[in-house]
Amino acid sequence: MKGRKVNTGYLNLYQEIPLFCALALRSFFRAKLREKTGRVLIVNTCLIGEFAASIPAIRDYLQRHEGVVIDLMVSPPLKPLAEKIRGVRRVYVATSLYRRENETGVDADQQFDSYDTIFVMRISRDAFLLIRNIAAGKIRTGLREYSGYALHLWGSLLTRTRPKQWRALNFEMLGGELKESSFDEIFEFSESELSEIAQRAELQTTQKKIIIHTGAGWIMKKWKNEKWIELLQRLHQLNDVRFIFVGGGEEDAADYTHISSKLAFQTYSLINNIGLLELLLVLHQGDYFIGTDSGPRNMAHLAGTPTVAIFGPGPHFYMPWRTTDVAIDKSRGRGLYQMFFYKKHGFIDDISVDEVYEAFKNTLWKS
Repeated sequence: MKGRKVNTGYLNLYQEIPLFCALALRSFFRAKLREKTGRVLIVNTCLIGEFAASIPAIRDYLQRHEGVVIDLMVSPPLKPLAEKIRGVRRVYVATSLYRRENETGVDADQQFDSYDTIFVMRISRDAFLLIRNIAAGKIRTGLREYSGYALHLWGSLLTRTRPKQWRALNFEMLGGELKESSFDEIFEFSESELSEIAQRAELQTTQKKIIIHTGAGWIMKKWKNEKWIELLQRLHQLNDVRFIFVGGGEEDAADYTHISSKLAFQTYSLINNIGLLELLLVLHQGDYFIGTDSGPRNMAHLAGTPTVAIFGPGPHFYMPWRTTDVAIDKSRGRGLYQMFFYKKHGFIDDISVDEVYEAFKNTLWKS
């Protein structure tokens, strides 16, 4: 992220349009299965935050189609998490459009069943190459929903209103209605898995555990380290709290080294020490989460952890799910320029330490 002045990552999304069109065209001319299989494949090759926002809708689909065998196709890092969704039989992998460094471990010889329906929520070139050879009664893509949503986003930008949430769009795509689901309703973990994570030294405390994530994939979504230092100093005065940092990569590790060196009390780090599945369980064990708009922040909502989320530029379609959570946002729906281009003073710079501290103390800490 350091040194980048242009964020080209989001432009990868436009690659989905021709892939969706090619898949729809291919499915129109291909021979259809004549016999029912009782199996459905849901394809959702995306990043952590996007997948986290789709999991409630996927679980809802499983509940509404009890007796149908459901398989998933996700990007490689998401496989362990997808395998823990209640009711999922098998999980396949394909790299996402972003092709990030952690997207490894794709088996070139994956063996697929035939399916009554393939739902393609998100697609990549690698996913397309796999799907086109899978026998299916019909293939349903998200092209219509995404096209309508793109127009909706532009409208929300013009009117400076909050857009429909991505989570709601996923429910619509799978034919369901938006609803809340608890951690235990969505995921299936054994007692030994829960116990093992609880035994980690970082979590062995009677103090309130505040999970901290300072990372951001783009500089305009990053809150300055000096503000994190001041915030943690003030939160520490609440007494009986333990700060546990999570994240991954060299930049998150460097941020932690800098922040922790400026604090006169002990902090703990799980950065680069746990996988995605363990992260979910750590968040579930935590009492609170404070972080920027990111994958871990979306996972904190799945884990049921009370959250203070610090937002940069909009439009924001990954907002907190529960009314008890706090979203601190100064963009008022603006910020498309800052999503793609660096600006010396961004919307997130207008968020003060006082605002985050008071939001935590007055909304979460007292509850």
